[in-house]
Amino acid sequence: MLSVVIPMYNEEKNILRTVNTLIPYMNGLNCDYEIIFSDDGSRDSGAGIVSALSEKYSCIRLIVSPENRGKGSALKIGMKKAVGDFIIYTDCDLAYGTDCIGKIYDKLKLGDSKLVVGSRALHPQGYENYPALRRLISERFAHMLRKKNPSFIYSDPQCGIKGFSAGAVNAIIPQCITDGYALDYEMLLLADKNGLRVSEFPVRIINHSNKSSHVKPISDSFKMLSEISAIKKAHIG
Repeated sequence: MLSVVIPMYNEEKNILRTVNTLIPYMNGLNCDYEIIFSDDGSRDSGAGIVSALSEKYSCIRLIVSPENRGKGSALKIGMKKAVGDFIIYTDCDLAYGTDCIGKIYDKLKLGDSKLVVGSRALHPQGYENYPALRRLISERFAHMLRKKNPSFIYSDPQCGIKGFSAGAVNAIIPQCITDGYALDYEMLLLADKNGLRVSEFPVRIINHSNKSSHVKPISDSFKMLSEISAIKKAHIG
């Protein structure tokens, strides 16, 4: 079984389009699946929309947190609740499209890797039409992490689509301490620490809207730096 976890915060404008796109695609994979929307204390009507859709589609599950804690928190909660043998998470606007979900799923089923993580850096059009500032911050962030920790070799740690075996989720998520955007980094760090094989998979941004983005490149970058210091202290010393 495949679980697709979608963190959401004030995503009412994206939900219906995402469901109408994702369900036909998932049906074509010919596997049992569930779609988990993990709501991070949204203030809009998104949770109500998902709740109504869950009555129509048995594959849809809604998890609601009473307060906004961060994307990392929504991901951790959703992944803990997933019942699939494999868990893939992606953004609510399906930023990377749907084809990569099936391809990552296929790679996970091979069993060679316990994590398959998307990388925009490995795709020739990975950052096409992406805001220049956000691309620069993403690339410099990855470079900084590799420089501070030479064994951390990942080309795009903050990419918003990643796949896990259920065993990897059970090994990693209980150890995670952050609730913010740095969770991607923490999970990869813990995967290495636990000896789990990770492979990167080239992806490109298919859907992107500045208006719908909740990322604040400058302020969120400083928050992530603080989170990373806490993560390194907790797991590296």
